[in-house]
Amino acid sequence: MTVRGRIVAIGMIIGAIAVLGVSAAVAGASSKGATHKTSSGPWVIGYSNGYYGNAARVQIEAEAKAYAALPTVAPHIKKFIFNNAGTSVSAQVAAVDQMIAQHVNAIILDSNSLTGLNPAIAAAHKAGIVVVAENDQVSSPYAYQVETVGKKFGATMMTGFVKLLHGKGNIVILRGIAGNAVDAAEASGFMGVLKKYPKIHVLNTSYPQWDDAQAQKITGDLLSRYNNIDGVFTEGGMQQGVVRAYVAAHKKFVPVSGTDENGFACQLKQYSSQGLTGVQVGSQLWESALALKVALSVLSGKKEPHTVPGNFPAWNTQQAISHCNSKLPATLFLNVNSPGDGINLTPQQVVKFMH
Repeated sequence: MTVRGRIVAIGMIIGAIAVLGVSAAVAGASSKGATHKTSSGPWVIGYSNGYYGNAARVQIEAEAKAYAALPTVAPHIKKFIFNNAGTSVSAQVAAVDQMIAQHVNAIILDSNSLTGLNPAIAAAHKAGIVVVAENDQVSSPYAYQVETVGKKFGATMMTGFVKLLHGKGNIVILRGIAGNAVDAAEASGFMGVLKKYPKIHVLNTSYPQWDDAQAQKITGDLLSRYNNIDGVFTEGGMQQGVVRAYVAAHKKFVPVSGTDENGFACQLKQYSSQGLTGVQVGSQLWESALALKVALSVLSGKKEPHTVPGNFPAWNTQQAISHCNSKLPATLFLNVNSPGDGINLTPQQVVKFMH
């Protein structure tokens, strides 16, 4: 199951509405920014997580811990407080309130709701606490926002996928959760690209809910129903199930899109000689590390944009194969760092904190 829709979005079912248009609200927050006391630290940082039920969420938190442990960062953090509230908005509000009572200097927030945490964010703002939202969006003008998977991510995925198809063919689409805000945002991106390719025809659209097992079953059903599938487009987090379905059905491989899980990279390596090709798009799970970096920067008196742009690199088949590492977990998202954003981590550093 995927993060950054992934992966990410099951927790957003609660309270996630009208996600399109949040960017404008958050972008205008600079005039409402809190006045924070600046110093050289060290600071107390809170990390409020919502849904924590899949490998992606575990990795997102691990990325923040790995970044905090770097020799250049650790001296600036006096204490790092973590709370995983589950899918309950009220439980997460209570966790944030507790962090405010503990006089943290900043809160990294992976919110269960687009709007439900806004009162708690406002209370933190009033207390002079820096709040940086990552992975899931919030609509509060008082929070900094690291851009997460959505329209840009979906467009990047489809752009790489249509290149594999040379702009034509019959495809099936595997989406996340019907009615989910992240799914809708990603779809707006990939459908916008797809409109430019009239020779690509969509045979079927299904919703395996970012789950590999469901994707495998649905793909198996589609293979028995259609004999003219030229490609399988997934929003990510389902591609390993798709490949397994093709292997089980003894069908000729077609191009498959997906996110940057190590397992998919290794599937491409294993089956490339049999014709499997694919595109992998980075899910930006290092966004939690970037959110921490932004928080520390603001606390030190530097100015940061209230909306930090996302970065979703795409790997073609050969690039994906070069990243396969059989010594790492199949569920690990391989794009663990972003040097351009000042996040320099290795998979080994991240895995160390994935307990």
